[in-house]
Amino acid sequence: MTESQEVEFNVLGCKVKVQPNQDDGKAKAVVHAISEEVQQLKSKRPMLRDTDVAVLVALKVATEKMELEDEYKKNIFKLEESLESALGALGLQAN
Repeated sequence: MTESQEVEFNVLGCKVKVQPNQDDGKAKAVVHAISEEVQQLKSKRPMLRDTDVAVLVALKVATEKMELEDEYKKNIFKLEESLESALGALGLQAN
């Protein structure tokens, strides 16, 4: 087994080093996604300072994360309700 070299990225002038491991595809994908968000925002609003861009991208990502968590919770509750309904129809009770 050979040890891979760390990979370095530049996001808004900040060097981000990723140490390859089993998840290194995820880390690279995250850096790529953030870099794309930065470039889209900078192309739409070129006068923004890098710190403003960083904050806006962080707020967007956090909003998307919270929306996904809410959707996940709603789906879990729906699944639990469906399971309880199915068990009830079978004359069983959930513990």
